[in-house]
Amino acid sequence: MNQALIQQARQANLAEYLLSVGEPLIKNGNRYRHAKHDSLIFTENAYFWNSQQEHGNAVDYLTKHMNMAFPSAILALTKRKSATRSNEWTKTEFEQDYLSINYDDDSIVKQYLHKIRKIGYNSIIYLVNNKLLFQEEETNNAIFPIYDENNILVGAELHGTLAGKRFKGRQSGSKYGYGFNLKLSNNNTFDYALFFESAVDLLSFIDYKRNKERKSLKRCILVSMGGLKLNVIHHTLQAFKGNLKVVLCVDNDKAGQKFKDSVKEENISFIDRSPDENFKDWNEQIKAQRSRKPISRLIENEQEKFLPSKKHFLKILRLKYHNQKLYLFSGGILA
Repeated sequence: MNQALIQQARQANLAEYLLSVGEPLIKNGNRYRHAKHDSLIFTENAYFWNSQQEHGNAVDYLTKHMNMAFPSAILALTKRKSATRSNEWTKTEFEQDYLSINYDDDSIVKQYLHKIRKIGYNSIIYLVNNKLLFQEEETNNAIFPIYDENNILVGAELHGTLAGKRFKGRQSGSKYGYGFNLKLSNNNTFDYALFFESAVDLLSFIDYKRNKERKSLKRCILVSMGGLKLNVIHHTLQAFKGNLKVVLCVDNDKAGQKFKDSVKEENISFIDRSPDENFKDWNEQIKAQRSRKPISRLIENEQEKFLPSKKHFLKILRLKYHNQKLYLFSGGILA
């Protein structure tokens, strides 16, 4: 990327940009203070988060605290046309940009999630059929669309599909404070809010619960923060009002522990549901378990028609699991 453009972005008016995308900043002389974090101060092109002992330029803030990939942050701050997508997206606009994945094709995203990340087919098909998973036409990135509390499309989480090179980010213009989520409730009321570092970890946890623990998740909203983002927790608790219990399902590493400490400092009580201590994250845990002993792919009634060779597959299941109860998941994915 052009170095002059990068330098221009680093010197961009950060406070002006944040105000333009709806961030709650309070003017204090020549500076701005974040309405939700008293110790977070903004000047024209920099920020200082005193309680976190952290500071940086405009690009640093967008990549660290607004979940943007580096190129997206550069484009957003330099007001490039490709980065100025409105936050008020529509499903039609989104689907014009990305290709939906059909079960019968040999899509790269489907193969990546199942063969490389070991996500169960049923979870993948549920996402596809409910327009919660797309494949980007040019890059073949996995696109996890983000819907708000009113089921309005407000952004997307991006995952690269190259096995040897990890890439994660957010579509530029994605609405601040929101993350990719699955709402597991028939009446849109929830008892628990589970927070993950990525959409892949979120899906891995679902597979673990239903295939390893043989348990279901009810009245839960599962949210990918796209990293470790306190703002996503704050916004989720505000948007889905009620007595939500917070469950942190973050990685077993120093960053994950530091994040838990930060949540405690915010006086938010939570349940720690990190992976087993031998694993860094939930995807690593299900991959290890599948390599030791394959986890059966349980069939949801609602999804049977999408599975290839249905009669043959059911015959195999009857022979192999005739004494084992098949757990059925309402809503296409969980009960």
